[in-house]
Amino acid sequence: MVTFLKKVLRFLVLPIIIFVLLVAGYIVYDPFKVVQSYDRYSSLQVNRGYISTEMFLKNYKKENYNSFIFGSSRIFGYNIDSWKQHLGADAKVYSFDAYGEKIQGMYHKLRFLDSLDIDIKNALIAIDVDFTFNNTLSDPWFLYVEHPSLSRESWYDFHKIHFLSYLDPGFIISLYANRIFGINNSYTRKHYYTVEATFDPKTNRPFRSDLEKRIENEPDYYDSPLFYTVTDSLIISPFTRIDPLHKEALRGIKEILLKHNTKYKVVINPLYSQVKFNPKDMEVIWEVFGSDNVYDFSGRNKFTTSKYNYYEESHFRPFIGDSIMNIIYGK
Repeated sequence: MVTFLKKVLRFLVLPIIIFVLLVAGYIVYDPFKVVQSYDRYSSLQVNRGYISTEMFLKNYKKENYNSFIFGSSRIFGYNIDSWKQHLGADAKVYSFDAYGEKIQGMYHKLRFLDSLDIDIKNALIAIDVDFTFNNTLSDPWFLYVEHPSLSRESWYDFHKIHFLSYLDPGFIISLYANRIFGINNSYTRKHYYTVEATFDPKTNRPFRSDLEKRIENEPDYYDSPLFYTVTDSLIISPFTRIDPLHKEALRGIKEILLKHNTKYKVVINPLYSQVKFNPKDMEVIWEVFGSDNVYDFSGRNKFTTSKYNYYEESHFRPFIGDSIMNIIYGK
């Protein structure tokens, strides 16, 4: 029996050592930025919803935020400094973005702010035709799972999702090839990458400096196949997306906005695909928020008909966000 146990222990020594090293590497390199605390975040291969919440928790007591933009990565196109000019001198603005943000995520963020007794003076709620009311889980999940303080789920499950993503063979190879040996080729960039995006440490305002540089320096940037020609200018989202759970989240949002006497605007973002927000879904939005507070920039319009208004087929540029804010705030 003793001999058998010794053989089992010898067999387990190497796997245990490897696992311990992997755990140590996960903590030291913190590839998803969820283990350690940071003053600045520059990589896009992180969970933006988590980062937005962490930065808020780090700064809200000294910054006294009272004005918030909610939405997916498409709110990268709203310059939060421009927004502040429409709100007044007392506005303390914060960009509360999350990749692939769903309406439940926006509700959870507002619920979280309310639980902290934050004064919510102003809110800009940015809705996407494709993401906001989509119940499909996005992949890779570690980029989209909510911060436990918002979801009220366990920290264990949150870190489990990230650690299992870290253990993906392609990611492991690319991470250590890059961090230890400095390898940066097409394979490593496919699994482990950083970009020159910047995020203001106070307002959390994101800015795609990397893409602005490419647009400036690459004459053929807009010749990319990404900028396909939209041939049907009357595309309407073919089915309703807002279900009873979505309605519950919408009503929860409205209840919090009313409680705080919040001045709010709801914007349907302009998509390069020119897909129009479903009319029946729009009726629900009007019913909850009031038609006077809702601004629809989906479909075919002056913003969606020019590829030069976009970084790629998904994200519009900040000067478009400035134009939208000028419209909705009457300037």
